[in-house]
Amino acid sequence: MSQELERAAVTAMAPDEVPTPLATPVLPLAKRMKEDPAVPAMATEDCSRWSTLPPELLRLIAESLLGTNDVDCYVDFRAVCPSWRAATDDPKDNTSDRRFHPRRWIVLDQVFQSEGDFFLLNTDTGRFVHRKLPLLSEHYVVATTYSGYVVLADKSPPHVASVLNPLTGVVVRFAMTVPPDVGVAHVVLSGGGSLRTLILVGNSSRTHYMAGPDNQDFTTVHMASPDYDLLFKAAVGGGVYTYLNPYLDGEHYTYLNPYVEGVLTVIYNFLGTYRFDPLKFFSGHGNYDRGFLVGLAGHMLLIFKPSGIHYPCVLRFDNATHQLMLVQRIGKYAIFVGHQRCLAVDSDKFPGVEENCVYYTQHLGSSAFIYKCNIADKKVERIFESDDFVRQDKQFVLVADRPFTIIHILSSYTINIPDSQLASQQMP
Repeated sequence: MSQELERAAVTAMAPDEVPTPLATPVLPLAKRMKEDPAVPAMATEDCSRWSTLPPELLRLIAESLLGTNDVDCYVDFRAVCPSWRAATDDPKDNTSDRRFHPRRWIVLDQVFQSEGDFFLLNTDTGRFVHRKLPLLSEHYVVATTYSGYVVLADKSPPHVASVLNPLTGVVVRFAMTVPPDVGVAHVVLSGGGSLRTLILVGNSSRTHYMAGPDNQDFTTVHMASPDYDLLFKAAVGGGVYTYLNPYLDGEHYTYLNPYVEGVLTVIYNFLGTYRFDPLKFFSGHGNYDRGFLVGLAGHMLLIFKPSGIHYPCVLRFDNATHQLMLVQRIGKYAIFVGHQRCLAVDSDKFPGVEENCVYYTQHLGSSAFIYKCNIADKKVERIFESDDFVRQDKQFVLVADRPFTIIHILSSYTINIPDSQLASQQMP
């Protein structure tokens, strides 16, 4: 089976390359200058001139920050003085403006999160941000989304839902009670940028909950495998839920356009052709015969590791032909695949991460290890000699007796999904 799959991938699926998107220029960080005692300190009146900078220049600087989605820097920029605030838009007055919504941010929940603190990572620029959020003392963290939103539940009953933008502090309140088994979430924005729909996924009940801010209750649909597992993986990691965004028609899910139906048909036909078990393929717990969907440069990729082949395969869904095509290069990007999530990053922004590679985890008993595969030459190597993760209860945690690397941090994000604090509190 493995030789048949490899031959078919090389012959029937033409090699392709994911094009590199146009990148927004990133301004270099200012260097910190050492104080020279021979140079007199700047007079107070000179410092005050910063407040008289032309509004056009202030807006240009502010837009450069929003161009890389460094919204937290934009908020700090506005806090400098009243004239800088007056020249720029207030995120709290423009909650539907897409510039102020998090994009491609992830919450590094396992490694760094503590009470009231969040560490976020901009996967486009490689910038880490520490946010202290007093609001968390009054709420349970239910889930975080792929883009960086935080879904909360009131600590006091009936545990009403809220969605927090951790970069601006803006909170959207909902009227519904958070179901106790929810541990995964996705936020859908309208064309104007306002928060249109909150989608929650029940881990044990296999139920999708959907509602808008003005709805009094969730619309619920129970989903059977493998559809549940497929949408679960799309919502959790990979950033492709918008490709497969379901629409509720009565009591059943349909899809927004024929393109989505085509994607699902191609995926299920692929699984059937190579005799993958759809119930296991997207479950994500095994070392082999498991797959993930990841969004990269406007494309949807399917990454899977079949048994009998020592390296992971990367396929791209071709929008024109509606076929899965073998990918041999993804440019400057690297893909991280764990047991639960996957993630694509720009290797230029992460020291030690190599381009055109897939980093993936495999477990052996109570330990898990990180491997790297070059997509072009299929060369596989283990990153570190010692164990990278050890199993504690139901999750793998990083071995704490040595320094963490960027590869450890990104792999840690993909190997686990943290439990909902609300669910943990309600467990007997």
